[in-house]
Amino acid sequence: MMAAIRNTTQMTARGKKLARVVLRASLIFTLMLSAACRSQTVTTLTNLTLPDVRGGTFHLRALTAQPLLLAFLQTVPDTVDTPSRSQVVFLASMAQQYGPRGLRVAIVDASLLTAGSPPSHDAVLNASYDWHLKFPLLLDENGQLARQLGVKELPTMFLIAADGSIVQRWQGLTRPAILAQGIEKLLGGPLGQIP
Repeated sequence: MMAAIRNTTQMTARGKKLARVVLRASLIFTLMLSAACRSQTVTTLTNLTLPDVRGGTFHLRALTAQPLLLAFLQTVPDTVDTPSRSQVVFLASMAQQYGPRGLRVAIVDASLLTAGSPPSHDAVLNASYDWHLKFPLLLDENGQLARQLGVKELPTMFLIAADGSIVQRWQGLTRPAILAQGIEKLLGGPLGQIP
């Protein structure tokens, strides 16, 4: 009987020690993750100039004189299975619905993130025509803007207020209803409602 009690006491002590180790490890991990997120978070769009694949240059701060939905997409290779192609359809819908209320939409080609080297200008230009883009397709040729904003996954979208502050970020394929919620909050109410 005494041996059984000693075994139970030892198991309880081992369990408590293991729980303390796991708790410490999770606390350290949480602190490290929190520090990493803080160091990579940008709250305001930088004053960077990017070329448009169809000619001209765009000053990103000038683009945000009104609210901006900025999407980092992979244009090359362009296949039906590319999530970026589906996201373009959703972005076009947002531009059509909320453009009259002042929302601008722009895409940044971030194919460099997945390919390791920038795609050719012609390949990106072809994507702009294939996707029937009616908004700017910007070239982040060395990935500077993607790095500044901490873009790791494509597609990634940012909703940016007129003052240049980033108010929302979405990673991965994001449905129109989710985008619309953030846009309506920024614009001051649902479609058709006067802010």
